[in-house]
Amino acid sequence: MANDRTLHVKIDSETDLKLRRLAEIRRKSRGQLVREAISACYQPALAELPLRQSQALAAYEGGFISLGKLAREMGMHVLRLRSWLEEHGIPQRNVYGDEDAPRA
Repeated sequence: MANDRTLHVKIDSETDLKLRRLAEIRRKSRGQLVREAISACYQPALAELPLRQSQALAAYEGGFISLGKLAREMGMHVLRLRSWLEEHGIPQRNVYGDEDAPRA
């Protein structure tokens, strides 16, 4: 890959520990997690989302996954994701009605 570049970032030991734990849980490298986080933060359009994120977004819109699961796939905090969804005009399912009780 001729266009690859290396970026060195210093983080505090607490953040490093959290990143190591998350990498272990997701079975990914810390570098991959950081790349995904950067990618998620700078997505200019829905059409340019990586396939996995597009699939997660479609699953969320279809009611198959929760906001929390979508946030994990998008590499965002849930509150940031709420703002992102609003910025992109994507309705959020955050109110429950009587029809939701049997599925709870």
